[in-house]
Amino acid sequence: MMSNVWLMLSRLLAILHVVHYVNCTPGSDSEETYSKYYNYVGLSRRLWSFVEKYPHICSLESVGKSAEGRELWVMRVTAHSERNDPGKPRFRYVGNMHGDEAVSRQVLVYLTEYLLSRYGTDPRVTELVNSTDIYIMPSMNPDGFEKATEGDCTGSSAARENAKHVDLNRAFPDQFDRLPRVLESDAPEVTAVMNWILQKKFVLSGNLHGGSVVASYPFDDSSSHIASGVYSHSADDALFRYLAQTYAKNHPVMKEGRPQCPYDPDEVFKDGITNGAAWYDVPGGMQDFSYLQGNCFEVTFELSCCKYPFASELHTEWNNNREALLTYMEKVHMGVSGYVMTSAGMGLPGANISVAGINHNITTWIFGDYFRLLLPGTYSITASSSGYLPKTVNNVTVTEDKATLLNFILNNTSEEMQMPGSLASPVRSTAFTPTVRSFDNQGASTPKPLVQPQDIRHHSYLDMELFLQQVNTVYSSITHLYSIGQSAQGRELYVMEISTNAGIDQPGKPEIVFVGNLHGSDALGKEMLLTLVEYLCSNYGKEALVTRLVNSTRVHILPSMNPDGYEMVFQAQQYFGTNSGFSGGVRYSSNQNTDLSKNFPDQSYGEDLVQPEKAAVMSWIKTHSFVLSASVLGGMIGVKYPNSVDSLDEDVFKLIAEACFVKYPFLQLSQACDLPRPQDRNDINPSDPAGIDMQTWTYRNTGTLGFTIGLSCDLYPHTKDLLTYWKQYHVVLLQFIQQVHFSVRGRVTDVQSGQGIVNSTIVVEGSRHHVHTSKSGQYWRPLAPGAYKIHVFAPGYSAVVVPVRVLETQVEQVDIGLTPEPLTHSEGQLEDKEFQKLLEDLSSTNGLEQLVQSLLPTGTLHYRTYRERSDFLQELTLTFPHITRLYSLGHSWEFRTIWALEISGSLESPQPTEPKMRYVAGVHGNAAVGPELLLEFAFVLCINYGGNPTITKLVDRSRIVIVPCVNPDGRELAQEGKCFSTAGLTNAHGVDLDTDFLSGSLSVQPETRAMMDLIREGGFSLSVNLEGGSLLVTYPYDRTTQPAHNEETLKYLAVVYAGNHLGMHFGYPGCHNGPESVPGGILRGAEFRNHSGSMKDFSMDMSLCPEITVYTGCCLYPPAEHLLLLWVEHRTSLFAMLLEVHKGLSGVVRDKEGQPVSDAVVRVNGSVLVHSDTQGYFHTLLPPGTHQLEIHAQGFQQQLWKVNVSSHQMASPLVIEFTENSTHYSQGVVLAAATSIMTILLFSLLIWHFRSAKFVRILNGARWLRQDNLQMDPIVSEKSPLRAVFLEESESEDDAFYLEQHCYES
Repeated sequence: MMSNVWLMLSRLLAILHVVHYVNCTPGSDSEETYSKYYNYVGLSRRLWSFVEKYPHICSLESVGKSAEGRELWVMRVTAHSERNDPGKPRFRYVGNMHGDEAVSRQVLVYLTEYLLSRYGTDPRVTELVNSTDIYIMPSMNPDGFEKATEGDCTGSSAARENAKHVDLNRAFPDQFDRLPRVLESDAPEVTAVMNWILQKKFVLSGNLHGGSVVASYPFDDSSSHIASGVYSHSADDALFRYLAQTYAKNHPVMKEGRPQCPYDPDEVFKDGITNGAAWYDVPGGMQDFSYLQGNCFEVTFELSCCKYPFASELHTEWNNNREALLTYMEKVHMGVSGYVMTSAGMGLPGANISVAGINHNITTWIFGDYFRLLLPGTYSITASSSGYLPKTVNNVTVTEDKATLLNFILNNTSEEMQMPGSLASPVRSTAFTPTVRSFDNQGASTPKPLVQPQDIRHHSYLDMELFLQQVNTVYSSITHLYSIGQSAQGRELYVMEISTNAGIDQPGKPEIVFVGNLHGSDALGKEMLLTLVEYLCSNYGKEALVTRLVNSTRVHILPSMNPDGYEMVFQAQQYFGTNSGFSGGVRYSSNQNTDLSKNFPDQSYGEDLVQPEKAAVMSWIKTHSFVLSASVLGGMIGVKYPNSVDSLDEDVFKLIAEACFVKYPFLQLSQACDLPRPQDRNDINPSDPAGIDMQTWTYRNTGTLGFTIGLSCDLYPHTKDLLTYWKQYHVVLLQFIQQVHFSVRGRVTDVQSGQGIVNSTIVVEGSRHHVHTSKSGQYWRPLAPGAYKIHVFAPGYSAVVVPVRVLETQVEQVDIGLTPEPLTHSEGQLEDKEFQKLLEDLSSTNGLEQLVQSLLPTGTLHYRTYRERSDFLQELTLTFPHITRLYSLGHSWEFRTIWALEISGSLESPQPTEPKMRYVAGVHGNAAVGPELLLEFAFVLCINYGGNPTITKLVDRSRIVIVPCVNPDGRELAQEGKCFSTAGLTNAHGVDLDTDFLSGSLSVQPETRAMMDLIREGGFSLSVNLEGGSLLVTYPYDRTTQPAHNEETLKYLAVVYAGNHLGMHFGYPGCHNGPESVPGGILRGAEFRNHSGSMKDFSMDMSLCPEITVYTGCCLYPPAEHLLLLWVEHRTSLFAMLLEVHKGLSGVVRDKEGQPVSDAVVRVNGSVLVHSDTQGYFHTLLPPGTHQLEIHAQGFQQQLWKVNVSSHQMASPLVIEFTENSTHYSQGVVLAAATSIMTILLFSLLIWHFRSAKFVRILNGARWLRQDNLQMDPIVSEKSPLRAVFLEESESEDDAFYLEQHCYES
């Protein structure tokens, strides 16, 4: 009965696949008909269809949401739309700002299609798209448009305004009215567009409206705000008139200057243009904001008298505006352009470009590139930047055709003041061995680096992001920029590591961490840490102390832990000129007022309440071997450390604190500051559970000693005071970095193999604070001078106690060797038998199916964004800390973290006999099912652990590594319901990652590199990669080559997965773009999609780990309601692979003394090679049947075995013992061979002499010996006539004796 039910269900699922294919067939990519308006849904579909059809030159993003939650779509059209190219000017069009002015909305859609469809065939369009970064926003007011009525030429306020009754073109900050015009919450569209404008620094823009036919240029209002008739000049008035005329003269109606609109048929605009304020006063308009604050020249174009004409007029409107739109865009390339750079060739973002006689400056973008629009003429142009000497170039000639190239190189003011001969030569990289704790005794009490920070200012989140990315690019040899997660509002939590070979675990280098901006209102710590980044990088190789620190330490700096809260304060500063009312209140974000510096979890409440920022920091600190950490902040003066610490550790804390503030005695004791703490909605959330501060949590839960360093009572000091604070207190930060080296340090190793032991526990007697060894077995334990006993533990090893004496002027190096415990225990053998029985039961008919049906349901199946996926993984780790470990493999092209989740019952003490299994998904971002299935799989394992005995045993005996999404950037671009869309298939750099796994390539993508490193780690017995777009399993190789040496094993594994799937094994995928039938549901990869550089081929070649690719269904991104059915289809197969990894062949190789033999070679069936690890253990998967084994090891005799492998039984460990050392045996073989060769040579010589005269003598001599019956003693043998026959004339008796003696001794 049950089998019939499952058969019916599988057929139903197959039907759903076909139905969904029909529903998902693209139908929105046809050519434009110009016969209808698109509502919000239709517009969204139309724009996405462009991305699907032209992914190489366009991308779609939302810059925010409307008041009613609609996306503010922006279509980016340019060559290489996935990246920002230096030297490419940015242009934008914005339409439908007033919801009832609908023509612009449609015209911009038509313009988008025109550019995309003609690219590559129309030279003008191709040149424009290649050379310009074009951004098109068809609708800034989608809510208003939904209320407008087709045919309504005059419009209505309900449709003109947004859903909160705000006129968006009256809501921008105004130059003549400093007060905010509207509340931010009432005009989210304006806030989003303002942020967009400030971030992108557009060069030229057009704002499209309706209600007349004219080009209106700045300024839109005047100080008098007289309703009309007041000409309001801008500094670039002549240029604006030229730009407005460019559009007007290419518009057949506008150029006439007589719109003849019904409401004013006699209205006249000379040349079709007007000054905005002269027409009518518009305070709070977007075009004035763009010019004054956005670096951008913007003109407003009124396209038609009727605001919302009938759709039959749309084609005419498009024809009227097409040429004008294109010609206006081309003007972005006029004027002057170039770069502003330092003498080292580093671009200077934010540098000023000023033109003599024009009182309006523009600033450089993130690469130091600039574009200054100018009319033809001759100019004097100056580039300047804080901390640098300005430079002026006179007589710069500008033509109308193309921008004049003009680059500037600015010298730092300190460079100009350097005396001849004062330039320090680079310091050679040497080991850092401090002897004292203060600057004074190191001769560095007053370090004078060549490069001092000059321009210290407050950075918004975007400013900080650009600054860090630029530093990471310029100082790539000593920096590594990465993100540890995201804030509640989706901002990245960036960390800059500074060290030689940054990003790599390096023997002998301790790690230290700085964290800033825990309070949103605390800007001081953030700016000091950003300055520290610049200071360390710019002085490396120039100043001795900085160079030693960077050479010998891994410094990790998290400038802002609370970017959301800080942005609120920063915006308040920008628009109100004060942080009054925010200084004590803004801690977290506008909707979750949590103090991030406190409420870290302790035993009194669960970690499931932890905010994402805290969760990210906690996971980060746990996964690194940080020795010291410091929160740097304002609001206090001095240093703090945890209250409840052991007396032994309190001495350490005090010693480090005193060393940091040795030059500032008044700072050695922390001082409270009297800060205002307003009781308003911004204050700390009173419902937050009570917890502990960060340094206390760090001390109790990690091997890190945590401090808080307060530098001032000011939280948000004036910009002019930042440099003073830096000069006064930067020595404290440098002193703190030095303290990491005053530790007892060393390496914990296996006494037999000499290899480092990871995660060993170091405990100092008298302290509850535990330190753990790094991946290479290293540890650092800060201690005050004195005598101690250090206890060292590691799973599988006998503990040791080591006495240590710490001196004040000497760093103690204590290396510790641990002895492995015996391998066999009767208790362990009993557990093996129980697990063997468990596998047999699960492998029996319906055994596994009964297990999966008995598991607790989770109800977590839905599609997750990157942020939601990260939060889910972090919550899972915090909820199940004893069996999960979350860590970063690396980062994507757009700095999203590539997470790996490890699940095991023995995270702290992994055993070599535990097989390691890898599950991967999301190599292609548009294959959206795989990531959700793996997250569900992980949650099922965790939630059933401890409650379900079978799951508990499986987790306890396995090491499961899940990588849910290799391509998070592509996944963000994919769209639900798009079965066949290629959006998101590649990474953000346009590379198909499954063609990028090429061994030896120097240009692999960051996502590929992360997975390559994981695969090269080795130890995996099996890998499963989930893909989409068909319904089958493929096995290696994907490239055209000879079959894999273990092809039978690979086929068997593919059959196991397909056979446990409800419908896959029938072999009829039912997909429109693949094979109609696939016997058994499995294919060799090259027979399905032949390509090189695949992940599974790399896994096979580099780590001998079998990997299969599972195509989960025909639809790449089915609707969310299909996920449950897909989970039901695949869950048994996923568990079947977890069972399979425990089968096959395993064993241990030893010598006759019982010691493990590492790197022994086990050859299976003459081809499959497996190597034993450092403990002599080996494991490989094999299909059921009888297999021949050859075991080789250097210095030992080869052994031959015959073994049987069962499909229902665990791999019973073989014990292969080399009982006979093959050294003597091999020597005997060599001696016997040598004797045989000598016999042959002698016989040949006898034949050769047979006919010679000497042969007679030989014969006579032999007769003489025989006749006299002489005894052959040693002396006689030396003098025998037979021997004399073989002596050459040049040889003596001594020579012959020597040869004989030598042969005998050998």
